[in-house]
Amino acid sequence: MDKPKQGLDQMVDRVIDNPAYDMFGGYHIFLRRVTIPIILILVFMMVYDLLSKFISDDMTLILSALITGLSVGPILGLERYFAESWQDK
Repeated sequence: MDKPKQGLDQMVDRVIDNPAYDMFGGYHIFLRRVTIPIILILVFMMVYDLLSKFISDDMTLILSALITGLSVGPILGLERYFAESWQDK
């Protein structure tokens, strides 16, 4: 039997009641949903600005996207490290 689809209210309640999201004093959801994309956008803009002085526009765009994509793993790793170190306190 398939489970009936959950409504938005039930999904929000499930996230709020989940103890995994209590890290950082409840700001863990904010960190994952807002801060990490902002950091990625800032990385892209900084790399694009830095490379635009030395390389053509097309190549700058490609390299900026590549470097930003490669920085996703380390950024998520740092977020996990901070979350685990915060949880140990």
